[in-house]
Amino acid sequence: MRQFTTNRRALTLVELLVVMGVVAVLLAIVLPAFSAGRHAAQDLRCRAQLRTVTEAFILFASESSGVSRGDSDKYNDRLFRLEDFQESIYKVDEFWEGTQGSRVTFALPFPPLLCPASPGRLEKRAGIPCSSGAVSPQRNISIGFNRRLDTRTRYIDDDPYPTRAFLAEKILQFPDVPLVFDVDGAVAVARGVTPYYAAPAMPKEATPDIYVSGKYWFPSFRHRGAISVGFVGGHVQSSRQPTNEPWWRWNYQPD
Repeated sequence: MRQFTTNRRALTLVELLVVMGVVAVLLAIVLPAFSAGRHAAQDLRCRAQLRTVTEAFILFASESSGVSRGDSDKYNDRLFRLEDFQESIYKVDEFWEGTQGSRVTFALPFPPLLCPASPGRLEKRAGIPCSSGAVSPQRNISIGFNRRLDTRTRYIDDDPYPTRAFLAEKILQFPDVPLVFDVDGAVAVARGVTPYYAAPAMPKEATPDIYVSGKYWFPSFRHRGAISVGFVGGHVQSSRQPTNEPWWRWNYQPD
């Protein structure tokens, strides 16, 4: 009876270790490139979303645009509140488009006020303003607005006090004022403040205002160590040291 033989043999332990080593080297090369590409895509998406917000703000601030300003329409054609603009982007309170009393979870594609690199989802509720928690959980808030455009400093006998800020079309004359940027909602919650608005302390040589303690400054440097900022003028920039940028007017507040 004829017998057939074969030259096939199993891999030796040494050969198997060599194969595993080659695979590990290839993964070490490919994975960082893949991760960098993913982060670059998130950065690009976030900047595009912030630009969408800044462009919407220009229309909202313009007296001739004809867009609804929500509750701010009761003042006059000149003045409006930043919170009403924020609510127009979130589509909450007077800008709600769904069934009253309902809740909606933000879903893909990411809406303008949810960073693609953010830590979690958001939910919005009908019938209440942002200041009352229309968007939650607050720890997941990833995009905030310039608090000095919402609550300004009023000086009484040289002492600083918070007062409501009203904006007008005049704000568009200051294009380098930061409007919207990356924030860390979890830090804000830990400090006992709402994360919808943030503002850094002014330089030490400036007159102290209500933000001098730094309590309301909780930026997020989630984009490869940088924060993305959308400005009143419509442009978007990134920086690892946002408060040291010479032309970024963090200390601006409305008259």
